[in-house]
Amino acid sequence: MAIEIKRISPINQGNILQISVEINFGENTEKKSFKILSAQYLSLRPSKGEISREGYELLEKASQVCDAYLRGLNILSFGANTPRTLILKLRRRGFDEYTAQTAVQMIADNGYISGDELSREVERCLSKLWGRRRILAHLHTKGYEEEAISDADRELDNIDFGENCLRLLWKKYDDIPSEPKERQKIVASMLRYGYSMSEIKFAISKFKN
Repeated sequence: MAIEIKRISPINQGNILQISVEINFGENTEKKSFKILSAQYLSLRPSKGEISREGYELLEKASQVCDAYLRGLNILSFGANTPRTLILKLRRRGFDEYTAQTAVQMIADNGYISGDELSREVERCLSKLWGRRRILAHLHTKGYEEEAISDADRELDNIDFGENCLRLLWKKYDDIPSEPKERQKIVASMLRYGYSMSEIKFAISKFKN
């Protein structure tokens, strides 16, 4: 069996290389085409001409990683993910563990995703004085997986949301009205910020005192 690279063509503005391979089994010939990233090309340095079976297998694996990399970028275009959740999504799409991990590491190396991204997103929400429920709902809309959101929820156990609600009241209001209808408007506003009734009652009580 002879394996030969017939053509190497840059596509996608040179970010991807398409490599055409011909496998000769004697009387029969099979043609295959692989796509690899430019960074992988610089590492493998494939060239036109005959290659070994080992070289062919490396090219095939690189092509799988390239496919996972592009699929990962597509997933990120629909919402933020942590590296762990992105690996899980790629595994669900049929990629093996090594391929998924390698692709996600390349995505991270290129600055498209960070392990600290979820923490930064939570910090941004806390800086806006959002309550727990609004923060978790926001993470859902950003596309984070349930497992990542559960991790964030556990971290929020360290936050005193009653005090945060009080800070928000101080920021938004000069006083808490005694008239029930007006007070209910304030309660409704705090509920929209994601605070629980117990946190709101605590904050209103502290505000009055």
